[in-house]
Amino acid sequence: MGARFTFSRQRTPLGPRLLFRTGTHFLIVGFLIGPAGLGLVTEQATGQLLPFLALGLGWVGFQFGLQLDRENLRLFAASYHALAIGQAAITFALFFGVGWTILTIAGLTDRVAHLLLLGAASTAAVTAPAGIAMVSSNFMVKGHVRDLLFFVASVDAVFGIFALQVTYSLYRHDSVTADAGLLAQLGFFLAVALGLGILCGIIFLWLVRVRPAAEELVLYLLGICAFAAGAALQWGLSPLFVSMVMGAMVANMGRRRQRVSAVLRRWEKPVYVTFLLLAGALLQIPSWWVLPLAMAYALLRFASKAVAAATMVSLLPFDMDVPKRLGLGLIPQGGISLAMAVSGVLLYSDLQIRGLEAEATLLAVIVIGVMLSEITGPFLTIRVLRRAGEISLQVEQAIAEGDTSKARLAAFPPRSG
Repeated sequence: MGARFTFSRQRTPLGPRLLFRTGTHFLIVGFLIGPAGLGLVTEQATGQLLPFLALGLGWVGFQFGLQLDRENLRLFAASYHALAIGQAAITFALFFGVGWTILTIAGLTDRVAHLLLLGAASTAAVTAPAGIAMVSSNFMVKGHVRDLLFFVASVDAVFGIFALQVTYSLYRHDSVTADAGLLAQLGFFLAVALGLGILCGIIFLWLVRVRPAAEELVLYLLGICAFAAGAALQWGLSPLFVSMVMGAMVANMGRRRQRVSAVLRRWEKPVYVTFLLLAGALLQIPSWWVLPLAMAYALLRFASKAVAAATMVSLLPFDMDVPKRLGLGLIPQGGISLAMAVSGVLLYSDLQIRGLEAEATLLAVIVIGVMLSEITGPFLTIRVLRRAGEISLQVEQAIAEGDTSKARLAAFPPRSG
């Protein structure tokens, strides 16, 4: 029912509408029925339902990886790719650098604090295209800046997911607090994660080598996503990275990619609703410090995105006029950031920092931070597109008057002759 009725709210304001469409409100529902809320779902029951969370993580990663089709990616100029990855990397570096300074001043210099900072920086690098797509649809936007924003938002999660896998490789669960020399493990665990993703991709391609029935294809997708994510969590790897590699392999080597994509889209909302409800049940508010930390997270991410995009726009050659404030259109985060935070909770659930549950605190901070980005992000995207001249004043006026036909006519005027 949630997947059917609550992902679109055309009459709500722009920011809250995005919050509904991304399903973030299901986190609140999960929190209310979970152990920290009304207790309708007990802590023991939540633990028994963790395989469904793993399935959700595998599904999100697989679906994202399926977008990384080299034939589609080749349609975009090299400067687009450089901007997408470059601004994500600079955002990560800025967020981590400022965060490191603040932690040092606060006297938090242990490995757990650095682990949390790396996880937060990884999520901060990620943008979601849902906000840009909704603004584009609402205002009937067309233009090169809109296309550039949408491409960057669709691709830059590659860096964030990779950075999170690097973090998990360096900070193994059994030695996070032991101050061991973990740098030598980086290459090994990256190779293991990459190999597991490739192996799962091969298994899936073998299963669908003959055209399976629709019911069998759904079963194969559910099974391979659960298996890939479960194996990754068992070995202390990022389930998003493993399943992203698997999805990219299927996208570039499979002959059934379009059919697989159609099934993923059809089952996306039910799986996502289940994932968000269970993630909400994991959500806790360990301290009132969560609120100011979430505000600081959101503000630091906003500033880092703006500076990172402006830097890359200044350095890269484009065959069009790209606004320096492009980063303000890359604020919405969406579900991948939430999935990254949830994977950390599953891997590092028993870590403590100054008496607080470390990953539970990080999850609460990121959930609130994502909500702030989803509410404010669309308005900043509108500002960027308006300054670029890609949101027509006539269209805005027609929409304000409630005249959709007039807005469509202003956006797409008939050609003379």
